[in-house]
Amino acid sequence: MDSPFIYNNIVTGSDFIARTSEINQLSSLIKEQKCAVIYEPAKSGKQSFIQQTFQKLKSDSHKFKVCNINLFNVRTEEVLYRKLGEALIETFKTTTPGTANRSLEGSLGSPSELLILAESLAEEAGCYLVVYIEEFQEILHFDDPDKALKGFEQACLDLLGKNRDGEFLEDQPKRRTSMIFSGSFVNAMKEIFERRKFFYNMAQRVKLSKIDERNFTEHIIRSFLKAGRVVPKELAQHIYSLTDGHPWYTQQLADTAFGLTRGYLMESIINQAFQLLMELHSYRFRLITSRLSIFQLNMLKAILDGAEKLSAAETMSKYELQSSANVNRLKEALEKKEIIEFTKKGADFLDPLFRTWMKEKYFGN
Repeated sequence: MDSPFIYNNIVTGSDFIARTSEINQLSSLIKEQKCAVIYEPAKSGKQSFIQQTFQKLKSDSHKFKVCNINLFNVRTEEVLYRKLGEALIETFKTTTPGTANRSLEGSLGSPSELLILAESLAEEAGCYLVVYIEEFQEILHFDDPDKALKGFEQACLDLLGKNRDGEFLEDQPKRRTSMIFSGSFVNAMKEIFERRKFFYNMAQRVKLSKIDERNFTEHIIRSFLKAGRVVPKELAQHIYSLTDGHPWYTQQLADTAFGLTRGYLMESIINQAFQLLMELHSYRFRLITSRLSIFQLNMLKAILDGAEKLSAAETMSKYELQSSANVNRLKEALEKKEIIEFTKKGADFLDPLFRTWMKEKYFGN
């Protein structure tokens, strides 16, 4: 029997687990032709969320097209602008006569120039346009990332009708374009939008909150029922708790447990499925640890043990972190490797399954 759990494809419609407030926030930004920023760890449901928002916009009778590019393999401004220009032409070529023959020469110099092209195409088509750029943090690998980022800042200001002092400009045309910048490398995106404060007061972050336990457990129960199997609420909650409610891992664990179940689902089956899940990802996790220094591993152990002040003398002595200067270097290294996120609340692993694997498998043996 086919599994009712979907985790390797984009999920929309009845299989999408509610993020109502976030969908309303993003759809409002799109309707107002503004810039939105979304950065969450990989496999946390960003694409499904964005596609579900597009579905809502369609149900709201918002006439729009989406121009989508991914920067995972882009390393220069020239390639970025050419790729975006070609994607704009591709987006409109089937609905707007003459689009396919339009020359891109003179439209590749900056995001603002590409925005002019986007606005022109959207106006000719009589619709709105969403420019959706994935893995936006890759711009940091450019020779001059600041130049490209300032260019996109200017495009956002153009959409808002403001100058760099935040003042509204007179006689601004009605805009048809909105922009979404998304990224899977949380610390790299924070470097752009929080530490270096690019797009300050120009782009609004849409933060994906953790899917609450009730919604997710109800989804698990409903999905098992589709296959004619009954799952007690406490077992659905157990699946959720083992994966810390991470969308991808929770669906994957539920799918594995479903495959192991021949009759009544039991806690022992869920625990067996969880061990299989960790084993499935163990090669990837071992690659990560193989590239860490002993000091970086010591810091991860301190974080797992709940050490609150990593630079405290007692903590540095216990975990052999050497000095406060070394602690700062270790923090920076673990951030760049996208393993740990440091916030005002403390430090935590960006990948909850990796956290459990480190605790139970790496340090537990």
